[in-house]
Amino acid sequence: MLRLSLLVVGAAAYRVPLGTLPPSRKTAAAAPVPFLGEYRPRVPPASLSAAAVLPYDYELPIPSKSNKIIQTLVGVYFAMLATVVVCAMYPPMVVPAWLIGMAFNNKQRRASDFVVQWWARATMFFFGASVSVEGQENLPPAGEPVMYTPNHCSFLDIFVLSGYMPRRFKYVSKIEILRIPLIGWAMGFAKHIAISRMDRASQLKTLKDAIETLKEGNSLVTFPEGTRSKDGRLSDFKKGPFTMASRAGVRIVPISVVGTHLFQPPGAFLPFAIPRGIRIIIHPALDSPKEKMEGEALEATRKAIIGGLPPSMRPLAPAAE
Repeated sequence: MLRLSLLVVGAAAYRVPLGTLPPSRKTAAAAPVPFLGEYRPRVPPASLSAAAVLPYDYELPIPSKSNKIIQTLVGVYFAMLATVVVCAMYPPMVVPAWLIGMAFNNKQRRASDFVVQWWARATMFFFGASVSVEGQENLPPAGEPVMYTPNHCSFLDIFVLSGYMPRRFKYVSKIEILRIPLIGWAMGFAKHIAISRMDRASQLKTLKDAIETLKEGNSLVTFPEGTRSKDGRLSDFKKGPFTMASRAGVRIVPISVVGTHLFQPPGAFLPFAIPRGIRIIIHPALDSPKEKMEGEALEATRKAIIGGLPPSMRPLAPAAE
């Protein structure tokens, strides 16, 4: 009953017409998934291949600026959920998984990976979130280490990817995230990689650690933009993730994450509405970049991700001089 009430409250705070999520190629016959927004057929841009774009175009709804009290309550509820779930998991799951991983699977610590997944999934479930995953047929075999490169526009991206991606992986995450009590500690137990963006020595160590963990059989998630987009639009990419993939000899899997910034934009400490209609779009894997050819992989990855984004999340064209 509480979950149903929060869904109604979240929809009221959002104040947009209800529509339906268009089916993916793989699940075209499935029942429509509720989504806050409306969709229009897409005409594929000439600059993108047919395989790189979605069969539908859609514009994202604009969040309401009203109902601050409700939005605050929704955010507090999310924070309480994330904390309660991780506290409940620590004695029976987090600590035992850490000890088992150190004893029997220290290079990968798969038990801790599953704990992180279920923490994120349970938190989003009880929060009432709606997340769809498209393009699962593009995923490499489960045992193959790869570099996942999603766009990044919200803190919710961590929950969405951790909870709903059907593969286990480590993050290259800023060190502040791993310092968060309980949640950050659990990520540390799973051997996620920390980076301090202001410290050159830390960046070099991160590069070394990332290459090593890929060679040990772990997949990595790195955000090529380096930080969250300020307005939801795809930002410029950094070369680091592609250098890591090249030196480790692993393939790159571009991922488009759609809609998370509408519910917790950069600068927002907590979500202010229940996430609905979030989409994870997995694109076909790209070959491991050849040495000194990382720029080509960067452009191919960026092009694939843009193909999965709605117009309001694509980068703006350069202004004509």
